Amino acid sequence: MTLPIYIDAYSGYKANERPETSTLDEELYNIAEVEDQWHEPDAEYFRVRTAEGKRYILRYNQQADEWTLQSGFDGDALLGRPGIALVTVNAAQIREAESKIEGCGYCHPDDSELPFDWILERVAGKAGMVDFMMVETAKCPNCKQTLTEKTLVELK
Repeated sequence: MTLPIYIDAYSGYKANERPETSTLDEELYNIAEVEDQWHEPDAEYFRVRTAEGKRYILRYNQQADEWTLQSGFDGDALLGRPGIALVTVNAAQIREAESKIEGCGYCHPDDSELPFDWILERVAGKAGMVDFMMVETAKCPNCKQTLTEKTLVELK
């Protein structure tokens, strides 16, 4: 199991060379040490220890420029995400959210600034500490690319 996570990383001779802090659900975690690091063809992995002594495995997908928290060590407790409400978005709400966008980060990369979940919050009438579970795939009305909750979109 994985979970997208915001990482502030040190960039030296290359971008995102090593994670320094992570933020999940508005909670900041200072990374005290990178204990181990390994590479796979499509990603880099970091086993880190926070200032509080917790250990996590972070994955960086360079092609997608995306960090994720992996299961294992103390990450399993964070993957449970206490205090986060899970909201189901039905097909009609997905179509309504799609109708409110002009394009996405794939077809309008310079104009897409809001994550799709910002629109889902308004359509579903839910805000705050929520995660959305869409009952079917959302598509960009312009390029038909699949939209996730975190895909950047441009409003109409």
